[in-house]
Amino acid sequence: MPGGRHSGSFRAARAIIALAVAAACLGSVAYAATRSDGKRSKAGKGKAPARGKGQVPSRPRLLEVPPATVVGDGYQFRFHVPPPPAQPGSGRPAPSRPVPPATKWRRFECRLDKDEWANCSSPLVLPQLDSGDHAFAVRALNPRGRPGPAAHYAWSQLEPKQLTIEPQVGPLEELMPGAPPQPLPVRIGNPNPVPIEVTSISVAVAPRHSDCPGDPNFAVTAASLTPAAPLTVPPGGAVSLPSATAPTVALRELPIDQNACQGTSIDLLFSGEARG
Repeated sequence: MPGGRHSGSFRAARAIIALAVAAACLGSVAYAATRSDGKRSKAGKGKAPARGKGQVPSRPRLLEVPPATVVGDGYQFRFHVPPPPAQPGSGRPAPSRPVPPATKWRRFECRLDKDEWANCSSPLVLPQLDSGDHAFAVRALNPRGRPGPAAHYAWSQLEPKQLTIEPQVGPLEELMPGAPPQPLPVRIGNPNPVPIEVTSISVAVAPRHSDCPGDPNFAVTAASLTPAAPLTVPPGGAVSLPSATAPTVALRELPIDQNACQGTSIDLLFSGEARG
């Protein structure tokens, strides 16, 4: 089954619809061999109980699964087989040594949708999937390759929708060379059924006069958003980016003739990135 962690991303008013690791552990059922006369066999005296190679594994426990409804890629499954319950009997305290990890003597098989069973391990990162309903199953194998009961999970994968960036700027004040930058407030809409975190909003200038190119005449700055300080937009909602964090535009003061920029109009092209 394909693995490898994945994080989806899309540009220009799209949302990044973007998921740790647990060690599996398993114990074994201890038993003591007895002779026909009821006395303990000398062969088993003082030795650790044997592990039954024909024992059917328990059903795996799902530690991490995707939400019931997801948008985009980057989700994973984590699973393990819990140790068996302590066996009643002699009344002796349980051994203090740790239970050996299941990965040393037990394997897993996974199946996605209608695919065949295939070897897998935890964590299992999902491949890029088509939109629609999906199903996952995982089962453990004993040392002889005999499978135990499978754990199942189903979810729905939705196609991510583009976020919207609506400028909320009226006619800009006249841009003067060397004047302070003017903020460009925007309103960001999220049509997806999950919240998103907007990590960047940028703007580009496209003057309508070819003799007044955007570079080097105009200076623009992106919104003060980062992956560490994103803007959260609720599902199906919209949030206005305040002027203090909005992108800005200014006309540089250059030691060249900028008369061609006088009275020209400019187009502002906004783009953004988000994760969810």
